[in-house]
Amino acid sequence: MPEDLVNGPIRYESLREPLDDEERELMDSDTWDWDNPVEVVTGPSRGPVLEIRFTREELSRLQRAARAEGMSANAFIKQAALARLPHEAHR
Repeated sequence: MPEDLVNGPIRYESLREPLDDEERELMDSDTWDWDNPVEVVTGPSRGPVLEIRFTREELSRLQRAARAEGMSANAFIKQAALARLPHEAHR
């Protein structure tokens, strides 16, 4: 079993019961192929999403302004919001 150099053995127990036999087998670390790991490339963290409601007229105006700047509505809103933040001293 793999070990963390600081904390000792790594635990693989689930926080919940498996839903079916297939999931039970997938969750069983004794059935994992430790000698042939699969490399996975992940993308950057997308971050949290903020939900904002607009009226149809507001959204229409916003989309026109964004298109005029060559931007998506989301990028336009983000840029405008970040531009309004007070400048903080770098730590």
